[in-house]
Amino acid sequence: MKASKKSFSKRISVDYAPAMRDSIGAQGLGGAELRKIAPSVRAAVKKLNARRKSGEVGFAELPRDSKNASAIIKYADKLKGKCGCFVVLGIGGSALGPRALIDALAPSFYNLRDAAGRGGRPRIVIADNISPEFVRSVFEIAPLSNTVFNVITKSGTTSETLSVFAAALEGLKKKTGRSWKKHVVITTDPEKGFLREFAREHGIESFSIPSNVGGRFSGLSSVGLLPAAVAGIDIKKLLKGASDAEKICFQEDLLSNPAALYAAVHYLFYKKGRRINVFMPYEEKLATVSDWFAQLWAESLGKKKDLKGKDVFVGPTPVKAKGVTDQHSQLQLYTEGPQDKVVTLLSVEDIDSFKVPKMGDFIFGGRDIAELFKAEEAGTALSLTEARRPVVVIKMPKVSAEYVGQLIMMLEAATAIYGEMLGINTFDQPGVEYGKVIAKKILAGAGKVPGNRGNKYRV
Repeated sequence: MKASKKSFSKRISVDYAPAMRDSIGAQGLGGAELRKIAPSVRAAVKKLNARRKSGEVGFAELPRDSKNASAIIKYADKLKGKCGCFVVLGIGGSALGPRALIDALAPSFYNLRDAAGRGGRPRIVIADNISPEFVRSVFEIAPLSNTVFNVITKSGTTSETLSVFAAALEGLKKKTGRSWKKHVVITTDPEKGFLREFAREHGIESFSIPSNVGGRFSGLSSVGLLPAAVAGIDIKKLLKGASDAEKICFQEDLLSNPAALYAAVHYLFYKKGRRINVFMPYEEKLATVSDWFAQLWAESLGKKKDLKGKDVFVGPTPVKAKGVTDQHSQLQLYTEGPQDKVVTLLSVEDIDSFKVPKMGDFIFGGRDIAELFKAEEAGTALSLTEARRPVVVIKMPKVSAEYVGQLIMMLEAATAIYGEMLGINTFDQPGVEYGKVIAKKILAGAGKVPGNRGNKYRV
């Protein structure tokens, strides 16, 4: 089996050649290993498609909901020129997805630009933590009379999100009186939960998260689309790209499916003891895609039990990095440290240009900084392969709504396929839920706060 790029019709591709023995010797994969795993991949994709057909898994159907996209665009356009700040209240996938989309597709330094530089669109603040100083600062920078709060929680009961919303609601009622409802938009379950009932009771504008789409897979639902549209991103092109990828990423043939190929390569390396996936975009605008991917990979694939209820304690560890920045902080470990990692480089072919002025004898004066950027990227890839470290390169033609949509769908499909290969439930998160249960017991006075053990273990 010859290593090569596996591409969509519009050229986004997964290049696994730098992970093969032809490139890195005995540390790499052999073609026979991929041929051997192909039937297991086929079975995994078949199971995933069956779950899709039954309605159990819904993320791959999101690109088809053009009606929802049109409603979101209509709402977002109403805010243009009338709203100064759009505050997203959400945590986990309800924040990481919107942030990744906005950072990738809105103008760089979006919030620091004036109104004209933002196209008349509001600043976007993503309030995804409940550190007291952070929460207080959100209200200091977002004037209530000129702010809309987008409250996002699928269950409608997320304690962190509702705590901040309660503060926002109290302030809005005091500041804006009866018009407070115009300052709130809700994204939640279509039928049930506190927020859905709240929206119905008060006639508040709202958008739905399909019941079969989990938080970390919700970036292409109203969760990500609404903040993206508010920032002026073309969400229909985003969904078009995701739709193009969906047509490819659920095929059963390994070598016709880039998502399956990405999953299979990582699965094989996982079995060889390479259980860390360093995800390293070479594009500043894609830096927070790493944060989104870290949740997707970790929360989906890190599981105690398999589908039969047996303890398996599986899960690859995602590590986020950024080129070229982390060549100067992490690359030393990846080239000379333990042989326990696979590095994913996210490469953009068509990048911007910026000419460096001449400055004395400076060797790079008068040249395009894009040349240096691409040389650094190539240097990272080559240094890793020469050190016999496996690399997988995801290549995007450029950063655009369509290609970002393809990327998101491909990585979500790859994660789901990998989960099927591991024999786990990719779409639950019992470890996360248990932490919430303990926190509620502590708040109710029924649980113990860790750390009250005297000074025996304190230095």
